[in-house]
Amino acid sequence: MGRFRTERDSDYFKVVDDAINAYTWAAVVKLQERKVVEEVLGPVGQGKEAKLVLARRGDGTYAVLKIFYPVPVRFVKSRYSYLLGDPRFRGLKISDQLHLVETWCRKEFGNLSRAYSAGVRVPRPYGFYRNVLVMQFIGVGRNPAPLLAEVGLEGIDDVDHVFYEVVKNLEKTYVAAGLVHGDLSPFNVLYDGENPWFIDWGSAVRRGHPKELEYLRRDVERVLEFFGNPLPPHELFKRLVERGAWRGRVDVDEEGWLLVGGRRLLE
Repeated sequence: MGRFRTERDSDYFKVVDDAINAYTWAAVVKLQERKVVEEVLGPVGQGKEAKLVLARRGDGTYAVLKIFYPVPVRFVKSRYSYLLGDPRFRGLKISDQLHLVETWCRKEFGNLSRAYSAGVRVPRPYGFYRNVLVMQFIGVGRNPAPLLAEVGLEGIDDVDHVFYEVVKNLEKTYVAAGLVHGDLSPFNVLYDGENPWFIDWGSAVRRGHPKELEYLRRDVERVLEFFGNPLPPHELFKRLVERGAWRGRVDVDEEGWLLVGGRRLLE
């Protein structure tokens, strides 16, 4: 059994990672009190916007704490376009950088939850508080799964399988979840040795966002480029937009493809 970290444990978090300040540490304690996580184990990754810390849940499984940093002005400016056109944040007024980081964390949790509920292969979301998002750990033991960008095509056992899985999940994101990832690329897709997992959902926007089609086109172009453009990007983009406009029944077949009007995206 792990134990709750308290104010007296602030030195512990300095050992785990000196970027975890008192504000973040208090958020982690709150998540422990809510039984979202039980024990913090240590950092497993780092990006421009967040630190990834491994944790253990009460059932013994691993989770990841995605800890968003209070960030510089350039981050603030770069993220406004993903917030201001989103109907979920209409009328939002950002009072300071910390408020933006908390809003971004809440937005990523909401997007991740929506994608997960729609059947997109994403880490399962467990909870969030302030600037800390908790989700399923994807990896073996304590070793995180690598990114597609790190593995490369030569490191994938079945390239065709992974390509089709990426396309399936891209369509589920747009048609079933009603989202555009907005930052999809080999740097935001994990590879577990068999299947791809979409991550980093902070930039995702709801359909109806003023830049919906611009972001969708960019997502399509980036993922197809990684696989050597097995079909023209404009063709896949057009099919996705057409299927997204469908107002009838949508089913899922035994291989995980959406059936829109009874047909797969790629026949």
